[in-house]
Amino acid sequence: MTNKDSKRIDKNIEDTKTNSDSFLLLTQYSSEASKLIKSFTKNFVFIILILSVIAVLTIIDLLKDLALFNILSDTTTDVIIIVVAISLILFSILVARPLFRTRRILARWSNLFDQNSIRTGIILSINDKTKEEILVALSETIEQIATPLQNYLAKSDCSEFYNVSIDDTIFDILIDGATIKDIDSVALKNTISDYGSVLIKIEENTINKDSTQKFIHSLKNYKKRGRKIGLAILIGESVIQESYDFINKSKDKITEENIILIEKPSRNSDLMNLNKVLN
Repeated sequence: MTNKDSKRIDKNIEDTKTNSDSFLLLTQYSSEASKLIKSFTKNFVFIILILSVIAVLTIIDLLKDLALFNILSDTTTDVIIIVVAISLILFSILVARPLFRTRRILARWSNLFDQNSIRTGIILSINDKTKEEILVALSETIEQIATPLQNYLAKSDCSEFYNVSIDDTIFDILIDGATIKDIDSVALKNTISDYGSVLIKIEENTINKDSTQKFIHSLKNYKKRGRKIGLAILIGESVIQESYDFINKSKDKITEENIILIEKPSRNSDLMNLNKVLN
């Protein structure tokens, strides 16, 4: 795979990330992954061919030492081996550069798939944007923390997770080592320590650039306390495209990998839209 191919694929990701909840992404990314595999397969054929040449020359050199075969002089054999070896090194460098770039791209694909899975799971699990429903949805959707969180929810009323104030921000749901009670909660504390804290903010209206910017600022303040963020979710009636654009343009790794914007209209909003259609 050439650098040009790698950059083209990377650009496709940037273009599609601006609407990362699209159901067409899975098909598109599967197609791109297939192209990557085919490209690598072609390059490995050349590597095997060069290695084969080196092996043949080594065998010829060995046969000459045993006085069984003498078709090339020692100097000629050594020169050919050196040239072929240098060619292999140069070719390997050309192959490795887009390979490392592709590894980063595939990691971003994986993260995007995880985010879409969580987003879809939560949307399907809740009827409205209530803290109680969202918390239960987390325990059913996030595989890494599902079992210990479900066990904990069975023993607690979960009020310790609601309306937690951090500096000038109140998170509607916050799960971290400080909010988890000491009620047979070692498993959940250890899991959250590895996975990272879960922070959720619920917007009653549309999520726009301003609300997204404030949410990101609150996450940065939270991280300054020396705490790891595993997942940050902002839920609203709808999401304006500029919110996705703002996150995609951010150079903060936390913003790119850990934030999920979820669009979940309330039931009243759904009924109003239905009445508009019927009328």
